[in-house]
Amino acid sequence: MHEPVQTSSLGSRSYPFSAVLFDLDGVIIDTTGLHYRAWEEFGRAHGHVPSQDELLATNGRRAGEVLRVWFGEGLSEGEAASLVLERETLFNRLLATEPVSEVPGVREFLEALRRAGVPRAVATSAVPMNAELSLSRLGLGELFDARLTAADVVRGKPDPEVYLKAASALGVAPTACLVVEDAVLGVRAARAAGARCLALTTTFPRDVLLQEAPHWLAEDFRTLPVPIAL
Repeated sequence: MHEPVQTSSLGSRSYPFSAVLFDLDGVIIDTTGLHYRAWEEFGRAHGHVPSQDELLATNGRRAGEVLRVWFGEGLSEGEAASLVLERETLFNRLLATEPVSEVPGVREFLEALRRAGVPRAVATSAVPMNAELSLSRLGLGELFDARLTAADVVRGKPDPEVYLKAASALGVAPTACLVVEDAVLGVRAARAAGARCLALTTTFPRDVLLQEAPHWLAEDFRTLPVPIAL
C-alpha cells in the first residue's frame, strides 16, 4: 500500500492530508449488529429471510438500494419510500433504546485532528434522523464541521458523490482528503473521489478489504499506521 511521507511542524502535529471524511456506521459508532437486527426483522415482516451474505451486503448501501435488490426493481417510488421509512423507523427505535458504543479510539482521533486544525466531516449513507441520533447518543456531534447524509445525495456509494460533496463543504479538494471507511462500497467511493482511504476491519474481513486496495488498513483507531497515528 502507498504510504505518503509524514510531515511535522514545530509545536504541532501535522498529517499527510488536509481533511478527514468519516463514514458513520462501523467507523464512528458500532451499530452493525443493530442494523442486521433491523434488516432481519424488517425482511421477515415482508416475507424475506435475508442470508448472511445479504446482510453483509447492506453495509454502505442506502436502504432504498437494498430494498430493490431484495424485492426487485418493480417497486414504485412511492412503495420504496414507504418501505424505507418503515425500515429506518425500526432502526431508529433500536438505536434509541439499545446500548451503543463508539468505535475504539475514534474520539481520541477526532480530538487530535481538532487540535491540529484538520477539518472533519461525516459522510454517510444513513438517513438524517439516524445519523443525528447516532452522533447525539455518543456526544460526538460537536467534533464535526459538516455532516452529509443520504438526503444530500442522489447516488449512493460506490458513487463518490457523498465524498465529493463532503470535501466541498469543508473547502478542501477531494484529493487532499483522507476517507475512513469500513465497507467495500465505501472504499470504492473513496477511491473514485480521488481521496486516500483508511479501511477499518470493523465490519468486513481484512482479506476482503485488501482486495479493494485501500491506502491503509487498521483494526480500529487504536492501531493506526505511522503516517496517521495519534
